Order: sequence, then structure tokens, then C-alpha cells
Amino acid sequence: MKSRALPFAITLALPGLAGAAGYYLPNQDAFATAKGNAFIATADTAAAVHYNPAGLTQLEEAEAEINVYSINLGNKVTTGAGSFESKSEWQAAPSIYFGQPIYDDLAWGFALTSPFGMGNEWGHGSPFRTVVTEARLAYARASVALAYDLTETLSVGVSGSADYADLTLEQGLGVAPFDFLRFEGDGTTVAGAVSVLWKPHEQHSFGFTATSSTSLDLDGKVYSNILGSGPGEIDFVTPMRLAGGYSFKPAPGWNLEANVEWLDWDSLNALWLRSSALPGGATGVPFHWKSMFIYEAGVSYTMENGYQFAVGYDYNSNAQPDTFFNPAVSDADRHWFNAGFGRKCDNWGWFIAYQFGYSNRDVNGALPTAAGQTANGKYESRHHSVSLSCNYRF
Repeated sequence: MKSRALPFAITLALPGLAGAAGYYLPNQDAFATAKGNAFIATADTAAAVHYNPAGLTQLEEAEAEINVYSINLGNKVTTGAGSFESKSEWQAAPSIYFGQPIYDDLAWGFALTSPFGMGNEWGHGSPFRTVVTEARLAYARASVALAYDLTETLSVGVSGSADYADLTLEQGLGVAPFDFLRFEGDGTTVAGAVSVLWKPHEQHSFGFTATSSTSLDLDGKVYSNILGSGPGEIDFVTPMRLAGGYSFKPAPGWNLEANVEWLDWDSLNALWLRSSALPGGATGVPFHWKSMFIYEAGVSYTMENGYQFAVGYDYNSNAQPDTFFNPAVSDADRHWFNAGFGRKCDNWGWFIAYQFGYSNRDVNGALPTAAGQTANGKYESRHHSVSLSCNYRF
């Protein structure tokens, strides 16, 4: 029978976001979140730096935005040993945007975002503690974008980013009660994106964004109360992302949009952890994830007095096969229901959004660890999130 070579190894690069998109965190703006994150073909605020840089040419004046996305991950599993829940805690991912027109046909923007990350903690009481006890990823991306109007209806955009990742992973070894092996490390890399916004008619617009994959070497330390401690490093990747959308404005104030995103998780096959604390000094980490789609649709309405309302739905397909399933991610085909409201005032505005995420998944055939434990079971996820954004126009 195949098994996971080291109990700790399989958790690596599984940073604990239970969002049904691997460890991708798509929600970077409250208004976009309320619309099911369908915003690529609209992208008419400073948040365009993330969603579609080409949209920056729509800004008529300088604009700054602060956004906070907070989420409570509710994960539960039922196995032959009983029912178990992950730790319930609110986690936050902030973002900051700035956009400014330079000339009539040229604009630029800057953003600090968290496109990947969050954390998940199951503790030592679960029947799969040698698979994972805790996994956390803090990921920050600083981006600079430039947008240009090629014609009156066609805009293009490009952005460059500097990324920072901080990863914490822990699991039991199965040798003694409460034994553990823990990795903590961080690293940097660069990324880029290109985008297009086409508005052939005042009621119709199309958007497309391509974001590069990244590769990081995370340097840090391995800790264990059984194996000892020592310096460690691990390979880490984020996937290439392609996203496209269509927006239709049937009447003043109304906006209907649908987007599709694709993430190249097929590129995540095997990673390596290297440390003098590990037997043999290194271990391979098989993943063999599969690429997945996110389908997004939303409707918004802006009243003449500036009040805004939005509702949306997005469906995140699963990237994690049963064989290599890990509760640190708890990936599944997941439904998200979204709604929000806010107001645009003379030179400032605000928006608040709520999300409910729902999924059920039966996992069978997960590979056992060296201690014989597997992540097989019936998983239920009930997630709640709140987003708040405030913007100011200069």
C-alpha cells in the first residue's frame, strides 16, 4: 500500500485556506465580493489594480481605498471515531488601493493585497493529527499597475508585483502523545499580470486578466520534540490565473456581470522540504492537484442618491483529489452566497458585504501517513465572512 513517506510531509504547501479554490483568496474588495466577485468587466474603482488593471483608465480623479475581508471558517468532519471541528476563529485579510489618471488616456495604480492565505487548526484531538494539526499562510502582494487607452473602447493594463509569504505548518508524528513536527519559514518572489477591458457599447463591456504563477523558496526552521530542530526550507508555488467576464448595464444604475476564473493547480505536483532535522535530510511532497474553475455572477444597483445594493453567487470547484486530500485545506465544490450595500457620497464612499459558504464532501481513499492515519471522512463546511471597504476620491 502506498503511504505518505513522513507524516509531516503531506501538509507542506497546504496553507489552510478552506475556500474551495486551493489556497487562493479571491475576495479583495467588498463591492466585488457582494457581486459574487464578478467585477473583471466593470473594474471602475482603484481595486482594478487587482481585478483588471486596464480598468484604471476609467478613473476621472485620484482614488484611494481601504478594504478588510474577515472570515470564520467552520469545518467539521465525521469519521468512524466520531465528529470533530476545526478551531473557530475570525481571520482578516486587508487590502489597500490607489489609482490615478495621468493623462486622458493613461492611468496608474498601486495596491497591497492578500491573494492567498488564511489558517486552519484541528489540534491534536482529531483522528488525523499525523496529517495536520495546524497550517497558516500569511501572503502579501505589493503591485504597481499601468493602464492605457488604445482606442475609445479598448484599454490595456499591466502590473508588476513583489510578493512575501510566511508559512507555518504543524502535525503530529504518531510516536508519542502530543509529539509534533513544525515548520516556520518565509520568502519573497515577483509576479506580473496583463489585462484588457473592451467597451464596444455603453451597456456592454468585456474584461480579461492573466496573472503569472510564482515560485518561492521559503527559508526557516523545523521544530520537533522528537526529531530535534534545525534549519529548513521548502519549495512553494502559487498558480497561474486566467479570468474573463462580461458586464451588461440594461438601465441606469443597474449592472449585471458574469465571470469565469481558471487556476492552474495542475502545476502543483511535488514539492520538497529540506532540513537536517529530517531523516535523510529531505522529503518529497506529492500533491497532484488538478486545475479548477470559479464561476461568478452578480447584480448591482446604484440609486440616484448614491446608495448601492449588490447580490451575487459564486461556485468554486475542487482542486484537491481524494488521494491527496488534506484537512488543512478541506477543499470541496463549494457554493458562496453574497450580498451587500453601501453608499457613494460626493468624494467618499463605503460598502459592506456578507458571504455564506456551503459545501459537503465525502473523502475516500486518502493515502495513510506512516502512522496509519488517513483524512477519510465526511466533511461539512459552513463559512461566514464580512467585508468592509471605504474609499476617498481626491
